[in-house]
Amino acid sequence: MRIPRALLVCFFASLTLSLGGWSAGAQTLVNGTEIPLQHCDRLPVVILRVDKAEKRFLIDTAATSMLNEKSFTSGPTKEVHVQSWNETTTLNAREVSTGEIMLGSHSLRGISLPAIDLTSIAKACGGPLDGILGVDLLEQLGVTIDLKRSVAHLGVAPPSASEASLIADMQRAMHSCSEAFNNADTDRLAFCFDPDFVLSSPSGELRGRDQAINHFRKQYFDQTPHAQLSMSMNDQHAIGDVVWSLYDYTVESPSLRSTGRGMMLCRKSENHWYILSMHESPIESGSIHTQ
Repeated sequence: MRIPRALLVCFFASLTLSLGGWSAGAQTLVNGTEIPLQHCDRLPVVILRVDKAEKRFLIDTAATSMLNEKSFTSGPTKEVHVQSWNETTTLNAREVSTGEIMLGSHSLRGISLPAIDLTSIAKACGGPLDGILGVDLLEQLGVTIDLKRSVAHLGVAPPSASEASLIADMQRAMHSCSEAFNNADTDRLAFCFDPDFVLSSPSGELRGRDQAINHFRKQYFDQTPHAQLSMSMNDQHAIGDVVWSLYDYTVESPSLRSTGRGMMLCRKSENHWYILSMHESPIESGSIHTQ
């Protein structure tokens, strides 16, 4: 699938707003990222969809997740370890395998959980409970709980298996591009960039593959020894054949050192990865003075 540049711009902007990322300023919530909590007495409860059926789960950030055996009646009995805030308890419980657990747009598949009798907890808070949503599933679902505002906040959903594979493939390609930079191999490095590549930073904007390569040659490769680049990528997300990444970088030589953070869009075309754009924000940059 080839994605038009206009759509990429919209996608890039929406991720910046929803993630907050590394830029300063207040975060903007997008529809669907907050889910109101219910209550059982004073305890927070959230509605999960377990295998397409709505279930009421008590939220307990100091415990591991479990199911109410009254709500989930199938599964073998085995010895399980249940974690609470101050101890780990060993007990016999049925293990229930779920097809899919969903909270909002976030889902987990193939999760197995212990099922025990939660009747006493349900009676204590005065309402039906189908399970306990503990810290383990909260973390996997990318959910944080705001008790003051009584909402569950959904972060960015974890990548699917196909998206994770695409991201890993892109990372390998970018490692090869970093090697080309560190070897001052301009021909190999040029092949990393889309013909319409754009590099923007506070010092200006470069447009096109040739302009970028000429800049790198004059700025970094005409030195002896030439500059070395180190880059670590994080917060990566895939849409179609495009991967969006935040990254931290350092460019260093005997005479200069520059560190900063950036955002990058890469696209896979005809089994090759091309960098579409990079937006860099230096944190520290300057010449190194030697005695």
